Amino acid sequence: MTKPGIFSIEGLKVNRVKALLLLSCLLLGCADLVTTNVILDLGMGELNPFMRLAQSWLGAWWLIPKLSLTLLVTWLLWRSKNLYNVALVVAFCSTPVLNNLLLIAGTN
Repeated sequence: MTKPGIFSIEGLKVNRVKALLLLSCLLLGCADLVTTNVILDLGMGELNPFMRLAQSWLGAWWLIPKLSLTLLVTWLLWRSKNLYNVALVVAFCSTPVLNNLLLIAGTN
């Protein structure tokens, strides 16, 4: 079996799907940041112990390690050759956002 070339349709489809998944990972990281800020404004706390430690040490600058971790995960996914694993990790990245949205909806 031959590997798809640079100008093949199969390689282009995979690249588009992977690009969409990587963009989704970035957007989910930003959505997690925004929804976490809403939760903190509502008086609730961060459940992730690493981010809670970053919040206590860095104060308002806690978003730097949060976004850095999002960029690291996206870079690692970009390096991955297995599209199914990339999709699985992106699906797992959506769970904190969904949980935060449920918490926000429960307070209203």
